Amino acid sequence: MAAVLKKVRSGDPLVIPAATFNTFVDTARYVADQRCSAQLDPARDYRQAGIVLIRNESGADRARCDVLGISGIVIKPTDNADAFKERVALRGTAPGSEHVGRFAVLLEPLAQDAIGLACVDGVCIARVKMLDEGHTFAEIKVSDATMLLSGASGSAVLLWVQPAGERDPDPSVAWVVAKIGLPAGAGSIAGAMITSKAGTGPPYRYAAAQATMDEDGVWTQVGGGLAYNNVFNLEEQGAGGQWVNPLVVGDIVLIFAAPDPGVDAFVCTRSHYRGTY
Repeated sequence: MAAVLKKVRSGDPLVIPAATFNTFVDTARYVADQRCSAQLDPARDYRQAGIVLIRNESGADRARCDVLGISGIVIKPTDNADAFKERVALRGTAPGSEHVGRFAVLLEPLAQDAIGLACVDGVCIARVKMLDEGHTFAEIKVSDATMLLSGASGSAVLLWVQPAGERDPDPSVAWVVAKIGLPAGAGSIAGAMITSKAGTGPPYRYAAAQATMDEDGVWTQVGGGLAYNNVFNLEEQGAGGQWVNPLVVGDIVLIFAAPDPGVDAFVCTRSHYRGTY
């Protein structure tokens, strides 16, 4: 190999042996192949970061900055252990209430069933329906993959919000710079309205919907907002809570996720004045 790649001095006649020329060609092909491989595998530099591959299973083509709920993984370890360990590839669907804190923002347009890059943890550009211009957090908007929904809490913190006067065509929808991937319910406890109650005695099992309050103190449900199923009232827990007045449909409560993120439930609380204890 040393003879094949022997250097020449300035002024010497340039004679390129076939073996030397072929080595140059092989080297150039190798470099070109590596560049092509990097283009075909855009996720290779993000294996330990918040940018991952995701397959669009939402039922429609999606635009850049759209939001998909995370519904699973593309390759399971039982399918192909080596491929599973090589990189993260998620399945994305239309966002539902079960995707609170479990969503991705697309970094490129994605046709139905296509795979592309998305952000699950980090700073990205998104669109947000601003329910209140003072909100500094956002969460998924149920059944709407085009934007997030602002709130007093959420798994996305709004680092910058497009001023209302610069928005077009809908002044309530803003472009934002958001940091996503926070714990669900980060920021502050959310308000919700009780929508149903089940059970024959406390602790009852409730359902609730995301609610907002206007400047007159009137609470209403948020259209397209979060739905909370499997909700338990902290004031009904334990022997001392069995006599607390239970909640009724229409009550406004403070609601937050169960302490263990692996538990599919929420807890809520509100104050009841019961006179002399």
